[in-house]
Amino acid sequence: ALVACLAAAAADDAEDGDARIVDFYDVKCSACCSIVAELERNLETEKPRMNVDLRRTVAGKTEGKVVDYAVSELRTLELLEGICPAMRHYGITTVDDGAYYQRHAVAAGSVHISGTMTIGGDKYDHDRGKLQAYCDGVVEENEDKMSEAIRAAGLQNLQRK
Repeated sequence: ALVACLAAAAADDAEDGDARIVDFYDVKCSACCSIVAELERNLETEKPRMNVDLRRTVAGKTEGKVVDYAVSELRTLELLEGICPAMRHYGITTVDDGAYYQRHAVAAGSVHISGTMTIGGDKYDHDRGKLQAYCDGVVEENEDKMSEAIRAAGLQNLQRK
């Protein structure tokens, strides 16, 4: 999937001497791939929880229902809200035939950067800000569709472990 994203992102391969200036629109496809990767990461690392008990009211009465956590709005909201803040762990990796966003920080394991990535500085902060703003827009625009897909899948992803 990343190869297809790279191909689309590298449509304009203009070079300026040795330094290639990467515009956000050059890496927009990989930004979407990063959003999907973070949602998958959230699904794979979430821990099973108890069902959501909506039976207690402020008045102390027992009315309402118990909602299965797998299809609850709480689960969906937590998964979606965890996507965009994680974009701070991404930077732009530049390779010979283009550029793409790549996660450079993980809790465990190692990261293989297959090109050149500059971490730190104004350009790096600007790129991360653009990615996070784009992520916020994509998630907000597609929140209903994404929520529906998450609830339809239930806890299937937890069973992969």
